[in-house]
Amino acid sequence: MGGTPIVQITQRGALDWMGSFNDATKPVFEKLYKEVASGNEAQRSIDTNSKPDYRGGLEKELAALRESEMWRAGAVVRNLRPENN
Repeated sequence: MGGTPIVQITQRGALDWMGSFNDATKPVFEKLYKEVASGNEAQRSIDTNSKPDYRGGLEKELAALRESEMWRAGAVVRNLRPENN
């Protein structure tokens, strides 16, 4: 592995945790793929986007996402990228 120490640490972490992340996320992706293949995901989007209060509900959902721990951690990590410094 080459690169800067932070890249090396990131690569090592990705290699060390790859199996666990795969095991943890596989059921989620399998469910997602089934929902897409069945058309349920598209129908849910059409139904949700057709509601008169769609924009307000969307803003609330996006705010909750932005305020989540995962999203905030991602923002911190993205700011650490070399191209952002």
